[in-house]
Amino acid sequence: MDPLRYLIVDDSPTVRLSIRQALNQEKVPSSDVFEAGSASEAVTVFERTRPEVVFLDITLSEGTAGAGSSAVLDILRQPRNPNQNGNDVARYMRQKSPGVTIVVCTGNPADDPRVRELVNAGAFQVLQKPVRLAQIREVLRAVQAERAS
Repeated sequence: MDPLRYLIVDDSPTVRLSIRQALNQEKVPSSDVFEAGSASEAVTVFERTRPEVVFLDITLSEGTAGAGSSAVLDILRQPRNPNQNGNDVARYMRQKSPGVTIVVCTGNPADDPRVRELVNAGAFQVLQKPVRLAQIREVLRAVQAERAS
């Protein structure tokens, strides 16, 4: 099986670093790990890298638009709802790549409608913030096992 590519989407550099460290501990080459700190950047990086696995925060800033990314988000979000953009990014990714594995990273409670929406749409798992390395590594192993089967 080819190595998996990972995209970490979170507006917190600390969370992105924690997930990157866990990937490193699981021997994922850094060349297969990409990051985005906003919704617009997430769409741009996703288009360029086509990752198989995405760690996705629900609450993201819009960021500065990359080539066409803000237009994509505008199409997905009618009317605009800045609190929904992690879900918009997930919908976009699933439309472009239906087999993408999405791991939700959130500080929101499990009964938050945005979390439920992603779970109902097939999110692989929900990681509650603050994320711990052991917790991330456990999810990584589960993702890898699921994708290998």
